[in-house]
Amino acid sequence: MAVMVDYWLAAVFGKLWLRLHKGLRPSLAEMPGECDLLARGGVLSAGRLYRAQGFAARVWWRACMAAIILVFPVIGLSAAVHSYGAATDVAVGLVFCLGCLAGVAVLQMGLISFRCGQVRSYLRQAGPQAGAEPLPKGSLGLPTRCDFWVMLVIALGAFGILAYAGLH
Repeated sequence: MAVMVDYWLAAVFGKLWLRLHKGLRPSLAEMPGECDLLARGGVLSAGRLYRAQGFAARVWWRACMAAIILVFPVIGLSAAVHSYGAATDVAVGLVFCLGCLAGVAVLQMGLISFRCGQVRSYLRQAGPQAGAEPLPKGSLGLPTRCDFWVMLVIALGAFGILAYAGLH
């Protein structure tokens, strides 16, 4: 059975995030499990799906910010060494890879946020009783197995174009 990689990674990163921020555990402790259930094809009620998608979007945002923050030590070390050649090439490669990771993460966050907004819109229109039932089939709020891969291809394509342009 195929796994929805975006929610599986959100569950993994979410567990790490909650381990680092103990104060968030009481209110979010079950969210990595919800993301994992969703990743494995489980059906969640609309209310649970909304919370899981909101959590996954926040986890992807934090992954983006972590990649961006890691760029600064690389730049600092590169500037401190004042070396040209192989060390600079490695630093540029690391910055590029971290930028690519940040791009993938922000695209994942954007798509999951869009789907979360669709679930919120459904819940507002359908009323409070709709939160206990799954979303109807074909709803734009339902994640698909190809979501992660589509965003990954878009991000890698954009960074491939940038890399090609930078080399010429």
